[in-house]
Amino acid sequence: MTYLKSNDLFAGLNPEQLFERVPHPMVIADHLMTPDNIGAMIRLADNIGALEVCFLGKEDEHRLGKVRRAAASSRDNIRWYFSVETDLHKIVPKGKAIVAIETSDNATCIYDTPLPEDVAFIVGSERNGLSDELLDQCDMVVYIPVPGPTRSLNVSHAAAVALFEWQRQMLRKCGMWNEECRMAQSDAGLRPHSESRIQHSELKYKHIFFDLDRTLWDFDAAAEVAFERIYEQYDLKSLGIPSAHEFHEVYHPLNERLWELYREDKITKDNLNRTRFVLPLEHYGIHDTDLADHLSEDYVYWSPRIVRLVPGTMELLDYLKPKYHLHLITNGFQEVQHTKLSGSGIEPYFETLTVSEEVGVKKPNPEIFHYALRKANATAEESIVIGDEMAVDINGARAAGIDQIFFNPSGKEEEGERTFEVRSLLEIKKIL
Repeated sequence: MTYLKSNDLFAGLNPEQLFERVPHPMVIADHLMTPDNIGAMIRLADNIGALEVCFLGKEDEHRLGKVRRAAASSRDNIRWYFSVETDLHKIVPKGKAIVAIETSDNATCIYDTPLPEDVAFIVGSERNGLSDELLDQCDMVVYIPVPGPTRSLNVSHAAAVALFEWQRQMLRKCGMWNEECRMAQSDAGLRPHSESRIQHSELKYKHIFFDLDRTLWDFDAAAEVAFERIYEQYDLKSLGIPSAHEFHEVYHPLNERLWELYREDKITKDNLNRTRFVLPLEHYGIHDTDLADHLSEDYVYWSPRIVRLVPGTMELLDYLKPKYHLHLITNGFQEVQHTKLSGSGIEPYFETLTVSEEVGVKKPNPEIFHYALRKANATAEESIVIGDEMAVDINGARAAGIDQIFFNPSGKEEEGERTFEVRSLLEIKKIL
């Protein structure tokens, strides 16, 4: 018997291709009590390729160290966060069916129930399960039959059964199950490891330029946690703002518009930092510039220190680093971006960092790409840019004569030419 590493065993299977056909699932857990279970849920969600994990309840700073240890490397691979929101439809992205895993009177056996393609699974706490309030918001309730004498499943085990049953159903539905598994089994261990790697001398590209925010750094996940903190710190509920999540929902489009103006040099950095909180406060009838300044200062402090990486970041960087020269090019502010890099542990992977503030122009201006090339001692022909914004990263790189990979996790329709497009970071391993 020959033992194989899991990566070699699954080399011919490529189960992540499933997400080219169906959306990534979401996982929600209601008021889990033990750090081990929270960490296990994060690890499980990473294994299955989940969109994100939401833990209902308040974040306990004293337990986060234990959670991170239990989650191991998965803590940096997937978005996970805590929320005090009780309206599931404010948490779950539009279009996802909410499926509860619970033994309620209207539950159906999971193995006899066709599960939705676009799904958010929710599990209850270790002691009380799911509340009636949450069950009433679900589109479907399924149970897992247990033949042994102990009828209740550990919450992370129940979630694992549900997620992998969902995966099995989706693979069959997409026609990927039998043939893909047969190929993986026949290929496993028979192909020399060296043959599955492209040698560096054969590669067209030598330099890879990554965007940072929403490409490697999960900007929105970090922002959600930062909003929870400033919401509680300044008791914004007493001012008529219903929740941190709703406040962020109001803030987000206003902030995006201000960033567009900033990229077009129509407002300054100081104007952006102040106005982005003045406007959402005014939405609630609050006219307090001092409060807006305090919120901005605390948000700028917290958001880069709450480490949230886009799923697959560390695995992709580990894969690319031995073969390529890696660089960063970003429109963010220098002090903020440096804080993100040093705190997240990804700084050692990169040889150069180009920030718009040092250049004096912002993406999509081709000059910032030319500047980054000169800084990296690279040519456009041997380089490729990876970014999540078509108008900013992809169009700018193309104008500078550089190939591009459009990272488009939502699958949104975007006009314009691009060299490659991927839905997940790990798909880039097939290109590079």
